[in-house]
Order: sequence, then C-alpha cells, then structure tokens
Amino acid sequence: MKKTRLLNIRSLARWMVAVGLLVAGLQPGMAQIYIDPLKGSDTNPGTLGAPFRSLARAQTAVRTMNKSMRRDVVVYLRGGRYPVQSTLTFTELDNGTNGHRVIYQAYVNETPILDAGVRVTNWQRVNERLWKATGIPVDNFRQLYVNGVRANRARSAVRYTGSGWPNPPVAFVEENWKLEKQYYPEGIKVGASAIRPGWGNARDIELVWIGEESHCTWRSHRLLVDGLEADGADSTVIRLANYGYVLTGASMSRPLPESPFYLENALELLDSPGEWYLDRRTDELYYQPRPGEDLTTAEVFIPGNVETVFRFEGTSLARKVASITLRGLTFQHTTWLRPSTSRLGACSGQADRYISGHGQIGRAHKAIHRREFFYDPAFDFVVDAQGEAEGFKPDACLELNATDNIRIENCHFRHLGAVGIDLTQGCNRTVIDGNRFEDASATALVVGRWDQDYIGPGEEVCKNLRVTNNRIRRVGQEYYNSPGITAFFTDGMVLAHNELSDLPYSGISSGWGSWGGKTAWTTSNRRNVIEFNRIENFCQRCSDGGGIYTIGIGKARTDPDTLTSKIRYNYIRDCGMAYGALYPDEGSCYYELVGNVTENVETSPKGKWLHLWSVNHHNIRVDGNFSNSPKHLNKGINCPLTRHTVYEGENRPAPAAAIIAQAGPEPAYRRRWVVTPPAQVPTVQPQLQPVTP
Repeated sequence: MKKTRLLNIRSLARWMVAVGLLVAGLQPGMAQIYIDPLKGSDTNPGTLGAPFRSLARAQTAVRTMNKSMRRDVVVYLRGGRYPVQSTLTFTELDNGTNGHRVIYQAYVNETPILDAGVRVTNWQRVNERLWKATGIPVDNFRQLYVNGVRANRARSAVRYTGSGWPNPPVAFVEENWKLEKQYYPEGIKVGASAIRPGWGNARDIELVWIGEESHCTWRSHRLLVDGLEADGADSTVIRLANYGYVLTGASMSRPLPESPFYLENALELLDSPGEWYLDRRTDELYYQPRPGEDLTTAEVFIPGNVETVFRFEGTSLARKVASITLRGLTFQHTTWLRPSTSRLGACSGQADRYISGHGQIGRAHKAIHRREFFYDPAFDFVVDAQGEAEGFKPDACLELNATDNIRIENCHFRHLGAVGIDLTQGCNRTVIDGNRFEDASATALVVGRWDQDYIGPGEEVCKNLRVTNNRIRRVGQEYYNSPGITAFFTDGMVLAHNELSDLPYSGISSGWGSWGGKTAWTTSNRRNVIEFNRIENFCQRCSDGGGIYTIGIGKARTDPDTLTSKIRYNYIRDCGMAYGALYPDEGSCYYELVGNVTENVETSPKGKWLHLWSVNHHNIRVDGNFSNSPKHLNKGINCPLTRHTVYEGENRPAPAAAIIAQAGPEPAYRRRWVVTPPAQVPTVQPQLQPVTP
C-alpha cells in the first residue's frame, strides 16, 4: 500500500513538473540553458533560477552537451537588451548531433533584443534649430535612430549637375566587343553655390546618385570626396576617390558628372528636421529634431562597431555548421562601414553586387575581357590579388557560409546598417520562416554568389532553401539599388507566401548572367519556385526592375527542358517605376509564369504587366495570368502567351480573387503580426500545384 502511494506521489510530481514546463513555454525531454541579461551571471550554472548573463557563456556550455545528443538542447533567452560588442561565430563545434538540434529561442512571451547599438544621451541645445551631443563613443557610423525612427544624414535639398574635371584626351576602351570613346575624369566641377572649398571635413562628404532621378535607372551610387578646390570665383572642383574606375563599371547608368546628384554628410547641409551630422574631428553629433521630439527624453541610438551579430562558418564544405535554430530573437542597430572606410564608396553594379575598384584609376581589372571570361566554364569572374571577384556584397546581420539544416524562425530584423541575412555558399536545407525585416539600409535577404555559374572544386551552390511567410518592408533605405530579396545562383529555392512592400527597387531578383543577351549556360541555377508572394509599392526610387525580376537561365544545361523554374500565383501591384510586374530580363529562359495576378502596373510610362523585351528571351511559358491592364511586351522566342485575362479596376474574376486571398503570409502568420490584409474577396479555391520544386 505504501509502495503504491509512493508511486502515485512520484507520478503526480512528474506530471506537475511537466505541466510547469509547458506553462513556462518549455518542452519536456529537452536540455535547457537560460540566459538573462539583467539578472544573470556567467558564474551561474545557467539554470532557470540562476541563469547565465551572456550568449558566449551559453555557447560554451552547449559545447559540453552536444557531442552525443539524445535530445534537443534549448538555450532560452529571457527578455531584455543584450548589448552586442563583437560577432559571435558558430562552427561545427556548435552543431546539433544525432538528429537533434541546438535551439536558441526567446523565453515564452518575452522579447530578447540583440542590440549592436549605443544610446546617445546628454543632448544640449545649440540654437533654435540644432541640438548637440558630445563625447560620442563610436568613431564612425552611417545611421541614427530617434525613438525607433531612422533619421536622415544631412543632405542637400536639391540635386546638382556638373562637368567632368579635367577633360583629358579621349581614350578608347573595348566595351561590349566594340571600341567606344570614353574618358575618365578625376572629379566634377560645379557652381560655387553648391559647395565651397571651405566646407569642413571635406573627405567625409559623399555624392549620391539615386536611380531614376539621377538617370541611373536600376543603379545607385555613393562616392567620397577626396578634396575641394576653387576653380575661379564661380566654380568648385570636387575631386572624387577612384572616380575613373567607377565609370568603367558599366556602359549604362553610371554616376556621370551631368547626372543629377545630391551632396550628403556635411554640417553645412544640416537644415531640415530629422537630419543629423557627426563631426568626427570633435566627436560631436548634431541633430535637428522633428516636430514633437524632445531630446531630453528621447531614445537616440547609433550603431556601434558590429557589422555581423552571428556568423555561421563551417570549417569547410565537408565540415559544416548544422542543425541550429534561431527563434523569436530581435536583432537591431548593426553597422556597415566599408562605403566610408575603403574610400571607394558604394557603387552598385546591380542588386547586391557592388563595384570593388581595386584602387585602379581609369580601367577596371581586366575589364576588356570580363564578359568573355564569364561564358567560359573554365573561369569564374576574374579576381584581383586579394581574391575579390570583381565586386563585393554588403555585410549582413546574420552571415551563413557552409551550413546545413539551419532554421531562422519568427525573428525580427530592424534598424540595420546593411543586409539582414546573407547565405554565401554551400548553405543547404536552410529554412527562413515567419520573420520580419524592417528598416534596413540594404536588402533583407541575399542568397548565393554571382560567380557560381559553374561550380568548380571547393564550391557549392546554396540548395533546397525555403523562405516562407516573411514580411519585408522599407529595406534599401540607404542603398537604393537593393531588392527586397536577391538570389544569385540557387538550386531548389522556394520563395513562398512572403509579403514585400515599400521598396526602392525590385521585389524579388532571381538569377544572374546572360549579359548582352547571350545565353550563359549554368550548372547551378535550377529548380527554383517563387509562388504565393504579395509584392507591392516597389521600384520607388530605381527603375528597370520588376515585382519579380529574373536574369539568366532557369535550369541547368543537363536538365530536361521540362525542368524549368516556376513563378506562379503571386500578387503584384503598385509598380512604381518598374518596367514590368513580371520582368524576365537579359537572356531569361526556361521559366514558367503561371497564374500570377498583377494590378496598377502603369504607374510609369514604361510600366506593364509583362516585360519580355528581347528576342534573346526564349522558352518561357506564360499562361493563365490576370491583370487589370492589357499593357505588355513579348518579343521572346518560343514564349507563348496563353489564357491571359484582363479586367477593370478591382472587378477581379473569381480565380484571380482566390489567388490574391492566398498570396502573402499564411493565416497563422497574419494573426501573429499586424500585416496588410489581403483584399476582401470571396473564398474560391483555384486549381493549384504543389509547392515542391
């Protein structure tokens, strides 16, 4: 009798423990570690009652537990601010093993914030307009946030044009297989009313060309001033760092002297509410408050010195970082300083490929032969002595390289100095689901490299990626050539049920290569699916883009012609300066464009629902799409356009209405955050294909 009673008591105790765990948001059968940034200590044992204080200490503890895992290891981050002062790197020593995972996640109903920023206090009034903070602890930064709102670096209210300086003899450069006359000035001469030699900190000033308004169409550029000097009483010469190289970077959309540009980052330009300027010589930060802002109580943050919060870096493609989950974490206030510190600025080639320069004046590194090499499978992009493949990508808050089975779920990325997440190469079976990306200087997500058209020894394309149910808003706030998502070469990528809005350039950019319209066969860009996404208010600053933009081939050379990449059941509207809601560009081929709904596409003179502009496009199936505009262009070869439905306004056919209702995040995710609701439409189920590639 006593034994039975004892067993009952033990069973009840186990039941109570299990219930307690579930109430706390924990799962029985898991090993738990706890971190608390306020009450924790790294000398504690890391329990719920005596948590660690830092992620680095928790990582060390995980490495003692994951050699022969019999259950998941869960690291719970209690709510609060975790100051980030350096990058935390995960290697294969941090892997989940034996089919189990290491999970870093928010404690139930709490918000852990991994904050790379520094708060600025002790503001003093300078005059009726300006306030100043002194003793700024960060030497250089490019962003400022006041009460959670991005402020603007001081910028001229108008754009300026000038002329090249000096005017050297014309040089002949081979470009696109023909000789063209080009010259490479060292700077720009402008009227003295624009800028004067006496301005302070001249080498911190930038010239900014922005997309369509600067005649740069799909590109934007930032160049640093090398010096200012008078040229007579009425003109100023702006010497620019490495200007000659930048002008060789493309034959189109270059930052020409006669193209309108802004001046940015000078105290002399600070004249509007919401603008700021850092005087790096005196460590003084100036700000002109917006109406209603009180700097005596405002929360003002600047980025610290951290560009990447987490880096997942496998030792090699054979020894990857694997089986780790991030869940429910908030990341904010990263920086990216290469545009300032390299003296090369940030001049875009396209999307997230930037021109590197290599310190050469007047000619790109082997620029004459660059395109020729691209089509030869024996070569990737020509690299310089430092191993850079004729360009660079922005740094990212999370960087992954040589990984497998990584999951990033329900995280929040906000107020970032560059990219949210970057997957470089060999990142397989990655899941990015249910995250929010808001207010980033560059792109939310970048996948792959532009030099992986042919996969050689020591290379591996990113495979079997699923990007689902994410909300992406207001990215590209500083680098206006940034799409919402950029994918270079990918194999088996699924982009589904995402919401992308308020973007300076394209919504989704997929593929690479085929420049000049030549079909550039690839072994790596294949089996990709882009479906059920809601994309709106894009191409707000740059043109020659699309809601969904592709470039190059959608299958490998050895694949059967039926194994194409698929773009289907997306809802694309309010197209800004885009050329097409659906835009297969330069040599796009072997795609299916099926069941997409496009609305309000004629928001620019070149806007249309489909932009197939060249005979170099071929083998694209365009079937069963819907639009409230008939405007389109189809010059492709073997690109039949069938069963297209045109309607007026919002008088949508039932199948189109059903597609709209299902586009964007799925219902469980819509309830999780405040998401732009889909149009009110009757519930009609279309005949849909499965999501699998």
